[in-house]
Amino acid sequence: MQEIFLSAWRSVEAASFRPSPDMPLKKALKHWLFAVTWHHIFHYRERVCRWSKERTAYTTSGLESDAPSPFGQVEARLALRGLERLKPELRAVLAGVALGYTAEEIAAELGAHPGTTNKRMHRGRKQLQKVLRRARP
Repeated sequence: MQEIFLSAWRSVEAASFRPSPDMPLKKALKHWLFAVTWHHIFHYRERVCRWSKERTAYTTSGLESDAPSPFGQVEARLALRGLERLKPELRAVLAGVALGYTAEEIAAELGAHPGTTNKRMHRGRKQLQKVLRRARP
C-alpha cells in the first residue's frame, strides 16, 4: 500500500496525473489511483513469479534428496581416510575406477600397462577393504 501511494505521489509530482476535463476531479482521481494500484499489483505478481522461478532454479532440492544420511557421511569420511593410507599408485587407479574410467583409459592416463592397472585395481580394492574393516567398530 505504501509503495502504491509513493508511486502515486511521484507521478503527481512528475505531472503524470492529467484528469479529463469532462470528468469530475474526484472521480478522475479515483480512476487514476485504481489504475496505479492495478499497475503495481500486476507488476508485483510478475516480480513474484519471476523471483519464484529463479529461486527454484537455484534451490538444491534435487541435491537434498540425494544427500547421504549422517551415517553415510561418516562412512564416506572413513573411506576417504582409508584411501589416504593406500600407496599413491593404488589410490590413482581406484580414483579412476570411481570416476567410471576403464582399465585401459586409466592405464593410458598413468602411462602403465592395462594388466598392471588391473593388478593395482585388484590390490587396491583388497587393501581398502582391509583398512575399512579395521576402521569399523
